[in-house]
Amino acid sequence: MLKFRDIILGKKDDSPDSSQKKGDAKQGEDSLSPVAAEQVKILMELYQEVPCNPKSGDLEKRIKNIVKSLQGSSLLESIRETFSDEQVEEWKEQSQKEFDEMGKLNRARMESLIEVADEGMRQVVYESIFIFDVNPSDQPNLDITYKKGVDPETGKPMIHRDRYHVFCENAMHGIDGIDRWLPEQSKREGEGNWMAHLQEQFGELVNDFGKSEKPIVQTLSTIGSLGGIGHKPDSDVDAQVIFGTEPRYEHNWTDADFFIALAFKIISSAYDRFLLQFPEEKQEQLKQKVKDQMIEEHGEALSPEQQKIIDIIFPSTCTLLMRKTCRALISKMEPGKQMQFFWSQIPLILRKLPEGDLFRNALILFFPFLKNIPARKLQGSCFPNSVTSMDANAALGRLIIFYRDRVLGQRVVMKLLEEPAKAAGVEPAKFPPAQQRQVLMEHLKKNPSRGKVVQQFLEHVSENYRWEVAQEADEWHTDVGQQVGLDQQMLEVIQSIPLKDQARKGFLKRIVDLVNARVEQEAIRNEAAYEPGTSRKIYYAEEYELAKYPAQEAHYFVNILRKQRAGQHTPFLVSPEGSMAYSNMLNDLLLNPATLLCGLSPMPFSLPEEVKILSNIGVFPDWEVTQHREHEGDEEPDPRAAAENQETFKLRNLPNWGNYAPSREVFLTYVIPIFLRESEKISHRNLPKALLNTWWIEMLTCDEDTPELTSLTKLLIFPNDRAFIKKEMTGPYVDIIKSMEEEFPQLVRDPWWIKFTEMLMRFQDPEVQKEMLFCFAQHIRASDVIDLDTTSGEPIYLDKNSSWRFKAVHRFYMKFYAEEGPRIDLMKFSQGRDDVAQEKETVLKKLFLNSMKNTERRLIQIGNQNTINRMSQYISQVTKNNEEKERVEKILTKPLDKLMDRMLIVDMSVVDKAQTDAELNVIEKRQIAQIQDDRRKVGELSTSITKHYGDKLQAELNKEIVEKIIFQSRIPLAGDPLENVIFKYHFEKNFNRRPFQVPLPISKSLCIPRNVILLEFEPKKEKWKFKAMISKKAGGSGGNQLEMFQSNLVEGVTRCVFSKYIGFDARAMTSFQKNAVSSRSVVASNPVTADDLQNLAGDIKSFCKPIRVSSTELLENIYYLYDVMIVCNVDRPLGCAAIVRTNFDEQFVFTFDLNKTPTIEKDPGLASTKNQPMHTFYQRFNSLPARKLYWEAFNKLNLPMSEEQPPKLKIWVNPGSFNLNVTPKYQRVYLNGTAENLWKPEHVWKEPADDAKFALIKDFDEIGKQAITEYQQNHE
Repeated sequence: MLKFRDIILGKKDDSPDSSQKKGDAKQGEDSLSPVAAEQVKILMELYQEVPCNPKSGDLEKRIKNIVKSLQGSSLLESIRETFSDEQVEEWKEQSQKEFDEMGKLNRARMESLIEVADEGMRQVVYESIFIFDVNPSDQPNLDITYKKGVDPETGKPMIHRDRYHVFCENAMHGIDGIDRWLPEQSKREGEGNWMAHLQEQFGELVNDFGKSEKPIVQTLSTIGSLGGIGHKPDSDVDAQVIFGTEPRYEHNWTDADFFIALAFKIISSAYDRFLLQFPEEKQEQLKQKVKDQMIEEHGEALSPEQQKIIDIIFPSTCTLLMRKTCRALISKMEPGKQMQFFWSQIPLILRKLPEGDLFRNALILFFPFLKNIPARKLQGSCFPNSVTSMDANAALGRLIIFYRDRVLGQRVVMKLLEEPAKAAGVEPAKFPPAQQRQVLMEHLKKNPSRGKVVQQFLEHVSENYRWEVAQEADEWHTDVGQQVGLDQQMLEVIQSIPLKDQARKGFLKRIVDLVNARVEQEAIRNEAAYEPGTSRKIYYAEEYELAKYPAQEAHYFVNILRKQRAGQHTPFLVSPEGSMAYSNMLNDLLLNPATLLCGLSPMPFSLPEEVKILSNIGVFPDWEVTQHREHEGDEEPDPRAAAENQETFKLRNLPNWGNYAPSREVFLTYVIPIFLRESEKISHRNLPKALLNTWWIEMLTCDEDTPELTSLTKLLIFPNDRAFIKKEMTGPYVDIIKSMEEEFPQLVRDPWWIKFTEMLMRFQDPEVQKEMLFCFAQHIRASDVIDLDTTSGEPIYLDKNSSWRFKAVHRFYMKFYAEEGPRIDLMKFSQGRDDVAQEKETVLKKLFLNSMKNTERRLIQIGNQNTINRMSQYISQVTKNNEEKERVEKILTKPLDKLMDRMLIVDMSVVDKAQTDAELNVIEKRQIAQIQDDRRKVGELSTSITKHYGDKLQAELNKEIVEKIIFQSRIPLAGDPLENVIFKYHFEKNFNRRPFQVPLPISKSLCIPRNVILLEFEPKKEKWKFKAMISKKAGGSGGNQLEMFQSNLVEGVTRCVFSKYIGFDARAMTSFQKNAVSSRSVVASNPVTADDLQNLAGDIKSFCKPIRVSSTELLENIYYLYDVMIVCNVDRPLGCAAIVRTNFDEQFVFTFDLNKTPTIEKDPGLASTKNQPMHTFYQRFNSLPARKLYWEAFNKLNLPMSEEQPPKLKIWVNPGSFNLNVTPKYQRVYLNGTAENLWKPEHVWKEPADDAKFALIKDFDEIGKQAITEYQQNHE
């Protein structure tokens, strides 16, 4: 086998293998192996993507000739030579250990999940695996049948059927290893057998289960707490569906494969650059044209809002359509201009790929127009560094060329040549090359920075020359240094440079980039074929499982593995659950530690990225890794059943999930975006969880400065690497953690437990540790094990048959809350005590702010140190003094500390907008003010620095350079700038509760239905005490009456509904009890029954359906009134309360009192004086003063309106003392229908004029009866 270098030198392969291959080739010159035939097919398709390529003639023959000429593997062999046997063996040993641990870990976690899950959750897991493995598009529907209503003729229940189009055409499916991780208890015959359940549910469709020939689904994994100590019976099933769209190469790459990669890279880069050459306006027009085409083809299944971002939802489809559009535009150009365009792009790629010289002939065959390029120009433009060897003299010549072109530049060179050229009687441009080199050599020798020039040249060689050449630099770099006059000290510096290692890294980087170029382009083509169908499948699968198992709330999240690995997650614009704030941190915090439900384990995370990528193309063809099954107790595995006890994989066939965690440099740029994204949880009943996440980020930012971040995924695989174990810490917390892990080994397989224990021991502040325990107690819902009927917070009785999770939570509470004080505080919080919750909310919010400030302060310190280091280098160059750092540090430290106290969170694009006539909104104006203030401060500091050095050291510093250093030294903010700004705005706006806003729990652990809600009147405040009957006793009866809060009735019921304190189904039905009241207060004596409040709660829930906040509206700050529910005669007679919601899912309650409206005279024409109270109420409710009262109260909320999205309106009237001659079944319809006839929806979003007239109505009874008639027609 010839090496790559030998191929370039034109040597022939005379080996016996070569002769055999030549003989075989002669026997079938036109026959191609299946691999070569596929290579020809790919190149034929790529050839068609270049419009200027001639499409006639001997095209196929030329392509076959390219493939046949490149069937060797010289480049692959060169890659293999860069890896030493010792290093590979070390990686193999390390990766085997890690891979085996990953398998044991996941099997144990899956066993725990199946154990603690209820039957419904297990069935959702089984069915999810099934749905994403099969896709019989000829049988696309799954049905759910259920009983609803009664047949009036037969009196029997009516059977209804809902149909879900789950199996969509061209949807990604197929799983390698459907039952790989399922525990034996799921596979045993009998009750609980998963296949029996699937057979019962899906019938003959199960025959295709597990038989996919080309599985695309890498895995289904659960994110969150399922299977761990934080697993709750009512937990949602959030599953990541991870698709692998990258090609898996079964063969070892030949040189033809590398050429295909090069063709992909050239063509895709050309189209990308073609689009960028247009003005932004033209680019937007082309993008809109593509979007319109996508909407026409795939938009039917999308909502109007989704259609607006269809290019983001189906990115690969958009990429290929955009490329097709560009190709059509190029085709309209003159042939000569087409060739000129593609010729202009080819050198941009080849100049950075010295190995491209291997493909010179193939390139000329593939791009025929290259024949017209003069050989000298082709060499200079595309292969300037194509040399097969380099000695000291050749290197010196290359150094002078580098010095001329890269350091000095043409203008300076011409200036240098003026005098010698004049002496020679020629123009500088015509000065002989040999004499030019001599002049430049002398200039270099006199250059005080010549040592740095040589360093830069050596780096240039390692990055831009073939590694076989670059690694020889060790043999000549000293000679070159001596010839340019370097002193001994500088020679030693150069000699210390690891040139071979740099050359190796440069070579591997180029090859990896080339491989990735092909892999990415082939993946894009795969994704485009599946995107629309897969999107529909995900949607209908989720709808199907939600309808079938509503209690489990299954949600599926799509991840394309190549994008997941790169940290390219679903943006917030596509899904409110998504964000660009986390990048690879989301992988380490959430995705990589997830439990695999099925599919393949990923490649070991610790392997270098280049090893993972190159294994796919056959650089390590024999590398295998094995996972062994653990045996219970001391049972020895049966050697006769080795195949059952282990599973072996080719490394190249495993999915690549990337590394453990990003570099610290990358991580720091995401710190603030993560804090801003987590701040959203504060207003969404998840403050404890937000703190647990941000404390981890604070710990990584402030508590360590190693290049490698502490990885949660790595700690999960190797839990003994936690700080308190490695550092052999001692103390009560350590003792508790160790004893619990010994008793419950499942804990060390739970990422949340690993995260909690690592943070608890690394944060030394007792207050933080105390609240960290509280937050984790909320995460695991410790209230499940507290006897809330006691006064001292005793734990409930522990049944020996309880799950390990319940026992572990019980032990956590017993050990970490052994002292009575903290235990009672946690108990009171768990009871829902409003006073305790408000106090805890204040403490936790303060800690969140402190954590964010600590982190920002650290980021600013890092930026300031960067400024000092870079400023020292700059000033040293100006002053010619290498000892400037100490002086700069002394001068700049205090001014830099004062320059920023918080990170600047702005979208710099607003500066461009401000320079146009476009109107700025409030958020944009605030950003402009912040930017201007920051620039002013930096300008003042720069002026001070330049003045100081000018006055005292006579050093002329460039003020613009000083400013640039300060700005560029700061830690930049990653993620989406607009997303960062908007989350900051909402964080500041919503951090504290606003007037009239409904208080909601700070922790989801409190959002559980109460058995009974009792109401007791408090006469001093004229409020109602809302008490809960909470009991852990069998049957749920009895128990203490625990006060939650005090409020008016409407606000209290509303708060209970939105806090999920009320259960509405058979699993958890909440009842109201209202104590008799002796007070004569009009509030207390108002006739409102417990049944009335029960009905009110149900109607609030049915009208105020969950709001899915629009990502677009949130990012564009489109804020408006969403709906209004007016409740009458509940708080007091003639008293009204409005329940108001915004499109950002905020809830407010305000009141207005009809007693303040003018008295209505009694109507003597009424049939009975018993109807007088109802008549009086409606006349006053319908009056202009009543509407004015509503608007006076509503305006205090300062909520904007949207004419495009007018709010919905519902009115609810309590009968109170009304004497209604209406069947009880229709009383609510009668009363509410009458009120809604008087107040139309526009009355709650258009303020009435001062002279508006509302006619007196004589007969409200007629309106009410009409409402009943309409109800019967529409609902019965």
